[in-house]
Amino acid sequence: MSAFYDRLNATAQRLISTYGKAATVVRLVKTGPAHAPVITDDPYPCQIVEAGYKLSLISETLIQVGDKMGLISTTIAIVPDTKDKIVIDGARYNFAEVMPLNPGGTVLLYEFLARV
Repeated sequence: MSAFYDRLNATAQRLISTYGKAATVVRLVKTGPAHAPVITDDPYPCQIVEAGYKLSLISETLIQVGDKMGLISTTIAIVPDTKDKIVIDGARYNFAEVMPLNPGGTVLLYEFLARV
């Protein structure tokens, strides 16, 4: 990682830590025999910043009322995936989209769109 991206990453993590809030990414894990798997939640705490959107965008895009948009810090122990869930303020959401922001191949944070 170059010194420039090191500084960008440090700034992003500091701002998310300062202005963000705690959330949990939940990964569903199958255990047990294949004929009778047991699905359990595997929680991963993280820091997020919720980003707003204009209400005028709802009718013109894939954004729906009640959706959550935001940024996840890279301090999370896993790489979030659309199969995972996210718990924000006690409510559980499904990821509609999760993608890394990675200029120059360095992941600085994860952008997400989640809905109930």
